Amino acid sequence: MKLSYAVILSSLLAVGSAFAAKTPPPISDVEFEQAKQIFFERCAGCHGVLRKGATGKPLTPDITLEKGTEYLKVFIAFGSPAGMPAWGASGDLSEAEVDLMARYIQHEPPVPPEYSMADMKASWKVLIPPEQRPTEKMNIFDVEDSFSVTLRDSGEIALIDSDTKKMITIIKTGYAVHISRLSASGRYLYVIGRDARINLIDLWMETPATVAEIKVGMEARSVETSKFEGWEDKYVIAGTYWPPQFVIMDGTTLEPLRIVSTRGMTTDTQEYHPEPRVTAITASYQQPEFMVNVKETGTAGQPAKNITTSNTDHSL
Repeated sequence: MKLSYAVILSSLLAVGSAFAAKTPPPISDVEFEQAKQIFFERCAGCHGVLRKGATGKPLTPDITLEKGTEYLKVFIAFGSPAGMPAWGASGDLSEAEVDLMARYIQHEPPVPPEYSMADMKASWKVLIPPEQRPTEKMNIFDVEDSFSVTLRDSGEIALIDSDTKKMITIIKTGYAVHISRLSASGRYLYVIGRDARINLIDLWMETPATVAEIKVGMEARSVETSKFEGWEDKYVIAGTYWPPQFVIMDGTTLEPLRIVSTRGMTTDTQEYHPEPRVTAITASYQQPEFMVNVKETGTAGQPAKNITTSNTDHSL
């Protein structure tokens, strides 16, 4: 009987140890918010906002708790040959931040809020209405021979004249601009930051500046403007990582007109995916269409023919 009790006690202790080992390490509310911001800036693009994996592997607690803090610290600090950056060795993250992130990813990921039409309209600003903008080009630099350079961490772009290599101006934008897209007419420049803020810049102004802006989500990568003859600059489209959707806007004011969700079934295993991220978007010169590429579901759609504020034809 004593042996039986000893065996039972030993088994209970083993179960208790295993349970304790899988308890997330402590993290304060302040640390959690700091880590959430670091994850957005450095990690979400590859591992996904919900950490279910994308270009990078999934980092959900069922996986990270098994690895443990010390293993995760080494992985974060030194990276891997598969493409994981060496965040610690590169100096991008301090030793304390590496430790923080190793603890953070063992906790359940916070689910960001959705981003609705009302949210977009609340962020939408027309700084200079179309009727108050120049009717002709007011500067001397060659718009078609200049380029936009992302000043990542300062949340700005620099416009540079490629002939003279001189700085034309620096414009405040969203965080870490991912794409600067010239409009079909060559007049406007659309830039989108990873924080999903879009700036509409008028290149005809004496000093180019933002004339309208909007925030279309929590995280984004792509923006494009209509290119088909007769539709030049008429519409602009932006796709977001979170929420997984794209929005079609007026090309000269950025007024949001229509939101289309990309959540749905994957093309391979026919499983529902909660976070299919919009990546590349290209405009057609042959039809009034955009091609929208969606990562996780493996789909592409053409959502721009006969757009109205009440209906959008699409084939996602």
